[in-house]
Amino acid sequence: MRILFRNFTKLLAIGKFESDCMVERMSEFKWNKLFLVAIAYGVDDYISTGIMKSGGEAIPRNIYETACNNSSQAKVGINTDKFSAHNFTSRQQAKKFSNFYLNRKYNRIIFNEVHSIDTSIDSLVLLDKLTDNINKFVNEGIDIKSLADLGTYLRTCGNKIDFVKIENWTNALRIRNISNIIACCLICLFRFEPDEFPFIKNMNGKYQRKINRLLEEELNAVPQLTKNQSVDEEKHRQGINPISKPSAKPLKYFKYFPLETSSRFMANILKSLSNIDE
Repeated sequence: MRILFRNFTKLLAIGKFESDCMVERMSEFKWNKLFLVAIAYGVDDYISTGIMKSGGEAIPRNIYETACNNSSQAKVGINTDKFSAHNFTSRQQAKKFSNFYLNRKYNRIIFNEVHSIDTSIDSLVLLDKLTDNINKFVNEGIDIKSLADLGTYLRTCGNKIDFVKIENWTNALRIRNISNIIACCLICLFRFEPDEFPFIKNMNGKYQRKINRLLEEELNAVPQLTKNQSVDEEKHRQGINPISKPSAKPLKYFKYFPLETSSRFMANILKSLSNIDE
Protein backbone atom coordinates (compact mmCIF):
# COMPACT_ATOMS: atom_id res chain seq x y z
CA MET A 1 0.00 0.00 0.00
CA ARG A 2 3.01 2.30 0.06
CA ILE A 3 2.49 3.28 -3.57
CA LEU A 4 -1.13 4.23 -2.84
CA PHE A 5 0.04 6.42 0.02
CA ARG A 6 2.69 8.10 -2.15
CA ASN A 7 0.26 8.81 -4.98
CA PHE A 8 -2.39 10.04 -2.54
CA THR A 9 -0.05 12.64 -1.04
CA LYS A 10 1.32 13.64 -4.45
CA LEU A 11 -2.17 14.23 -5.85
CA LEU A 12 -3.15 16.22 -2.75
CA ALA A 13 -0.13 18.47 -3.26
CA ILE A 14 -0.85 18.87 -6.98
CA GLY A 15 -4.58 19.41 -6.59
CA LYS A 16 -4.43 21.89 -3.73
CA PHE A 17 -1.09 23.67 -4.13
CA GLU A 18 -0.08 22.89 -7.74
CA SER A 19 3.12 21.17 -6.62
CA ASP A 20 5.37 19.57 -9.22
CA CYS A 21 5.13 15.81 -8.53
CA MET A 22 5.39 12.71 -10.68
CA VAL A 23 2.49 10.28 -10.20
CA GLU A 24 3.41 6.58 -10.19
CA ARG A 25 1.68 3.81 -12.15
CA MET A 26 -0.91 1.73 -10.28
CA SER A 27 -3.51 -0.87 -11.12
CA GLU A 28 -7.08 0.26 -11.71
CA PHE A 29 -8.06 -1.51 -8.50
CA LYS A 30 -5.64 0.63 -6.49
CA TRP A 31 -6.83 3.78 -8.24
CA ASN A 32 -10.39 2.96 -7.16
CA LYS A 33 -9.08 2.36 -3.65
CA LEU A 34 -7.40 5.77 -3.74
CA PHE A 35 -10.70 7.40 -4.73
CA LEU A 36 -12.39 5.72 -1.76
CA VAL A 37 -9.74 7.06 0.60
CA ALA A 38 -10.23 10.54 -0.86
CA ILE A 39 -14.01 10.30 -0.37
CA ALA A 40 -13.52 9.10 3.21
CA TYR A 41 -11.50 12.20 4.05
CA GLY A 42 -13.63 14.61 2.01
CA VAL A 43 -10.79 15.50 -0.38
CA ASP A 44 -12.00 13.83 -3.57
CA ASP A 45 -12.13 17.33 -5.14
CA TYR A 46 -8.40 17.82 -4.47
CA ILE A 47 -7.58 14.35 -5.76
CA SER A 48 -9.69 14.73 -8.90
CA THR A 49 -8.09 18.11 -9.59
CA GLY A 50 -4.66 16.60 -9.03
CA ILE A 51 -5.39 13.82 -11.52
CA MET A 52 -6.60 16.32 -14.09
CA LYS A 53 -3.54 18.53 -13.68
CA SER A 54 -1.01 15.71 -13.66
CA GLY A 55 -2.43 13.68 -16.56
CA GLY A 56 0.30 11.58 -18.06
CA GLU A 57 0.58 7.93 -19.01
CA ALA A 58 0.67 6.78 -15.38
CA ILE A 59 -3.07 7.42 -15.02
CA PRO A 60 -5.51 5.06 -16.82
CA ARG A 61 -7.88 6.76 -19.23
CA ASN A 62 -11.04 5.75 -17.40
CA ILE A 63 -9.61 7.04 -14.07
CA TYR A 64 -8.81 10.35 -15.74
CA GLU A 65 -12.34 10.56 -17.16
CA THR A 66 -13.83 9.78 -13.73
CA ALA A 67 -11.77 12.59 -12.24
CA CYS A 68 -12.96 15.00 -14.95
CA ASN A 69 -16.59 14.06 -14.31
CA ASN A 70 -16.34 14.34 -10.53
CA SER A 71 -14.00 17.27 -10.20
CA SER A 72 -15.08 20.50 -8.58
CA GLN A 73 -11.99 22.68 -8.59
CA ALA A 74 -10.58 23.19 -5.09
CA LYS A 75 -10.15 26.88 -4.30
CA VAL A 76 -6.64 27.85 -3.41
CA GLY A 77 -7.62 31.31 -2.21
CA ILE A 78 -8.75 32.06 1.31
CA ASN A 79 -11.16 34.69 2.59
CA THR A 80 -9.69 36.63 5.49
CA ASP A 81 -12.17 39.54 5.44
CA LYS A 82 -14.03 38.16 8.46
CA PHE A 83 -10.93 38.54 10.63
CA SER A 84 -10.33 41.92 12.22
CA ALA A 85 -9.37 43.40 15.58
CA HIS A 86 -13.04 44.15 16.21
CA ASN A 87 -14.09 40.55 15.59
CA PHE A 88 -11.44 39.23 17.94
CA THR A 89 -12.49 41.60 20.72
CA SER A 90 -16.25 41.42 20.22
CA ARG A 91 -16.57 37.65 20.18
CA GLN A 92 -17.16 35.74 23.39
CA GLN A 93 -14.31 34.22 25.36
CA ALA A 94 -12.97 31.38 23.22
CA LYS A 95 -12.94 27.86 24.61
CA LYS A 96 -10.27 26.28 22.49
CA PHE A 97 -9.17 23.76 25.09
CA SER A 98 -10.59 21.50 27.77
CA ASN A 99 -8.10 22.90 30.24
CA PHE A 100 -9.20 26.06 32.07
CA TYR A 101 -5.67 27.40 32.41
CA LEU A 102 -4.98 27.10 28.67
CA ASN A 103 -8.26 28.80 27.75
CA ARG A 104 -7.48 31.68 30.07
CA LYS A 105 -3.98 31.96 28.65
CA TYR A 106 -5.27 31.86 25.07
CA ASN A 107 -7.82 34.61 25.68
CA ARG A 108 -5.21 36.72 27.46
CA ILE A 109 -2.95 36.43 24.40
CA ILE A 110 -5.82 37.59 22.16
CA PHE A 111 -6.67 40.51 24.46
CA ASN A 112 -3.06 41.68 24.80
CA GLU A 113 -2.35 41.44 21.08
CA VAL A 114 -5.49 43.30 20.02
CA HIS A 115 -4.61 46.12 22.42
CA SER A 116 -0.94 46.16 21.47
CA ILE A 117 0.61 49.11 19.63
CA ASP A 118 1.83 46.74 16.91
CA THR A 119 -1.19 44.46 16.62
CA SER A 120 -0.78 41.63 14.12
CA ILE A 121 -4.21 40.27 13.19
CA ASP A 122 -2.62 37.93 10.65
CA SER A 123 -0.61 36.32 13.44
CA LEU A 124 -3.75 35.91 15.55
CA VAL A 125 -5.53 34.26 12.62
CA LEU A 126 -2.68 31.78 12.24
CA LEU A 127 -2.82 31.00 15.97
CA ASP A 128 -6.58 30.53 15.68
CA LYS A 129 -6.24 28.11 12.76
CA LEU A 130 -3.36 26.27 14.41
CA THR A 131 -5.29 25.67 17.64
CA ASP A 132 -8.33 24.52 15.65
CA ASN A 133 -6.17 21.96 13.86
CA ILE A 134 -4.65 20.80 17.14
CA ASN A 135 -8.13 20.31 18.61
CA LYS A 136 -9.34 18.28 15.64
CA PHE A 137 -6.15 16.23 15.55
CA VAL A 138 -6.32 15.30 19.25
CA ASN A 139 -10.08 14.61 19.13
CA GLU A 140 -10.60 12.91 15.78
CA GLY A 141 -7.28 12.31 14.08
CA ILE A 142 -6.07 13.90 10.86
CA ASP A 143 -8.47 16.37 9.24
CA ILE A 144 -7.02 16.96 5.78
CA LYS A 145 -9.41 19.79 4.87
CA SER A 146 -8.48 21.80 7.97
CA LEU A 147 -4.80 21.16 7.36
CA ALA A 148 -5.19 22.38 3.78
CA ASP A 149 -6.84 25.57 5.05
CA LEU A 150 -3.96 26.15 7.48
CA GLY A 151 -1.41 25.48 4.74
CA THR A 152 -3.17 27.84 2.35
CA TYR A 153 -3.15 30.60 4.94
CA LEU A 154 0.55 30.11 5.60
CA ARG A 155 1.37 30.37 1.91
CA THR A 156 -0.89 33.31 1.10
CA CYS A 157 -0.35 35.42 4.24
CA GLY A 158 3.01 34.19 5.52
CA ASN A 159 4.75 37.47 4.67
CA LYS A 160 2.36 39.33 7.02
CA ILE A 161 2.79 37.01 10.01
CA ASP A 162 5.04 37.82 12.95
CA PHE A 163 6.61 34.42 13.54
CA VAL A 164 8.46 35.60 16.65
CA LYS A 165 5.08 36.24 18.26
CA ILE A 166 3.78 32.88 17.08
CA GLU A 167 6.77 31.13 18.63
CA ASN A 168 6.25 32.96 21.93
CA TRP A 169 2.53 32.12 21.94
CA THR A 170 3.03 28.43 21.17
CA ASN A 171 5.52 28.24 24.04
CA ALA A 172 3.14 30.06 26.40
CA LEU A 173 0.28 27.70 25.48
CA ARG A 174 2.58 24.67 25.67
CA ILE A 175 1.58 23.60 22.15
CA ARG A 176 5.03 23.68 20.59
CA ASN A 177 5.44 19.90 20.37
CA ILE A 178 1.92 19.24 19.08
CA SER A 179 2.39 22.11 16.59
CA ASN A 180 5.42 20.21 15.36
CA ILE A 181 3.13 17.26 14.62
CA ILE A 182 0.73 19.52 12.68
CA ALA A 183 3.64 20.91 10.65
CA CYS A 184 4.78 17.37 9.84
CA CYS A 185 1.26 16.55 8.61
CA LEU A 186 1.55 19.43 6.12
CA ILE A 187 5.00 18.24 5.07
CA CYS A 188 3.87 14.62 4.57
CA LEU A 189 0.50 15.33 2.97
CA PHE A 190 1.12 18.47 0.92
CA ARG A 191 4.89 18.45 0.35
CA PHE A 192 5.56 21.59 2.43
CA GLU A 193 9.16 22.40 3.30
CA PRO A 194 10.36 22.56 6.94
CA ASP A 195 11.54 26.17 6.48
CA GLU A 196 7.92 27.21 5.90
CA PHE A 197 7.43 26.83 9.66
CA PRO A 198 9.96 29.28 11.17
CA PHE A 199 8.13 29.25 14.51
CA ILE A 200 9.04 25.57 15.06
CA LYS A 201 12.54 24.61 16.12
CA ASN A 202 14.38 21.29 16.12
CA MET A 203 12.05 19.57 13.68
CA ASN A 204 13.59 16.16 13.14
CA GLY A 205 12.80 12.96 11.29
CA LYS A 206 11.11 11.20 14.21
CA TYR A 207 8.02 13.39 13.88
CA GLN A 208 7.74 12.82 10.15
CA ARG A 209 8.19 9.06 10.57
CA LYS A 210 5.47 9.03 13.22
CA ILE A 211 3.04 10.95 10.98
CA ASN A 212 3.85 8.73 7.99
CA ARG A 213 3.01 5.66 10.07
CA LEU A 214 -0.19 7.25 11.35
CA LEU A 215 -1.30 8.24 7.85
CA GLU A 216 -0.61 4.80 6.44
CA GLU A 217 -2.56 3.19 9.29
CA GLU A 218 -5.56 5.40 8.58
CA LEU A 219 -5.39 4.79 4.83
CA ASN A 220 -5.24 1.05 5.42
CA ALA A 221 -8.31 1.29 7.67
CA VAL A 222 -10.47 2.24 4.67
CA PRO A 223 -12.42 -0.89 3.56
CA GLN A 224 -11.17 -2.71 0.47
CA LEU A 225 -13.19 -2.93 -2.71
CA THR A 226 -13.93 -6.35 -4.09
CA LYS A 227 -12.49 -7.01 -7.52
CA ASN A 228 -15.86 -6.53 -9.24
CA GLN A 229 -17.02 -3.56 -7.18
CA SER A 230 -16.84 0.03 -8.39
CA VAL A 231 -16.32 3.17 -6.33
CA ASP A 232 -19.86 4.36 -7.13
CA GLU A 233 -21.32 1.05 -5.88
CA GLU A 234 -19.39 1.31 -2.63
CA LYS A 235 -20.46 4.94 -2.15
CA HIS A 236 -24.09 3.96 -2.71
CA ARG A 237 -23.82 1.02 -0.30
CA GLN A 238 -22.36 3.09 2.52
CA GLY A 239 -24.30 6.30 1.99
CA ILE A 240 -23.24 9.90 1.44
CA ASN A 241 -20.63 9.77 4.21
CA PRO A 242 -19.31 6.27 3.56
CA ILE A 243 -16.47 5.94 6.03
CA SER A 244 -15.91 7.22 9.53
CA LYS A 245 -12.36 8.29 10.19
CA PRO A 246 -10.58 6.47 13.01
CA SER A 247 -10.63 8.37 16.32
CA ALA A 248 -7.39 9.44 17.88
CA LYS A 249 -7.78 9.07 21.62
CA PRO A 250 -6.45 12.13 23.48
CA LEU A 251 -4.01 10.18 25.66
CA LYS A 252 -2.34 8.89 22.51
CA TYR A 253 -0.68 12.30 22.24
CA PHE A 254 -0.01 12.80 25.96
CA LYS A 255 3.73 12.99 25.29
CA TYR A 256 3.26 15.97 22.97
CA PHE A 257 0.50 17.87 24.80
CA PRO A 258 0.22 16.51 28.37
CA LEU A 259 -1.74 19.31 30.04
CA GLU A 260 -4.58 19.36 27.51
CA THR A 261 -4.78 15.65 26.71
CA SER A 262 -5.07 14.68 30.37
CA SER A 263 -7.76 17.35 30.91
CA ARG A 264 -9.64 16.17 27.84
CA PHE A 265 -9.43 12.56 28.96
CA MET A 266 -10.97 13.44 32.32
CA ALA A 267 -13.65 15.56 30.61
CA ASN A 268 -14.55 12.59 28.38
CA ILE A 269 -14.89 10.34 31.43
CA LEU A 270 -17.20 12.83 33.18
CA LYS A 271 -19.26 13.22 30.02
CA SER A 272 -19.62 9.45 29.69
CA LEU A 273 -20.68 9.12 33.30
CA SER A 274 -23.28 11.84 32.90
CA ASN A 275 -24.80 9.96 29.96
CA ILE A 276 -25.36 6.75 31.89
CA ASP A 277 -29.06 6.04 32.38
CA GLU A 278 -29.92 5.68 36.02
